[in-house]
Amino acid sequence: MYTLSMDLSSTKSKQEPQSVVCYEHVLTKMHRGELVSGTLITEKGLANELGISRTPAREALRRLESDGLVVSEPRYGMKVKVLGYTEILELYEAREALEMAAVEICATKIDDIEISELVVLQSEMSEAVSDPARLAILNYAFHKALLNAAKNRYLTMSFESIQNTLLILGPTTLTNSERAEESLNEHDQLIDLLKTRDANGARNLMRKHLSNAKRVRLRQINQRLIDDA
Repeated sequence: MYTLSMDLSSTKSKQEPQSVVCYEHVLTKMHRGELVSGTLITEKGLANELGISRTPAREALRRLESDGLVVSEPRYGMKVKVLGYTEILELYEAREALEMAAVEICATKIDDIEISELVVLQSEMSEAVSDPARLAILNYAFHKALLNAAKNRYLTMSFESIQNTLLILGPTTLTNSERAEESLNEHDQLIDLLKTRDANGARNLMRKHLSNAKRVRLRQINQRLIDDA
């Protein structure tokens, strides 16, 4: 999701339609905090930025609109959706319900190879703790691996939709060094629970994990409101 090359001449870009590359380009910029809520995006600007025609740019924006990530701004283009406080709480509520259910199922289905993959990702996250951008990529991979281990395609699709919507909120909560360390500790505990196939323990820990993430996110949002006042 976040490993997209920005070079349209890359091998991956040649294999994918330009509209897909354009779509992922916008997602990546959202993830980096370069496109925040309320930012205007135009077909012309996007096409010029990537050196493509306006048709794939238009298709990418329509897909982003369908995903609920941008809204139409008549006579101007598209604007990154602005989530209200209640919507943010609802988003985290949905994420919590989904990932708690997923990790509970995961604990009953995960195999030793999949646990080993989580251990590898966790090790890489520990090494990247001072690099929030890479840490966020690895964190996504860790949570996606949990969903994959649950082996439920509908949970996985819902997870990806929620993760994309979270991009609207701006930079990862892992930019907070205390939260980064706390998150790594929670991941370690979760891996231990999965090794013993403790479904209830894993579910409860996931609730705590996401509640802590929500706490930091709301603090970030409130701080931005203060800074902008």
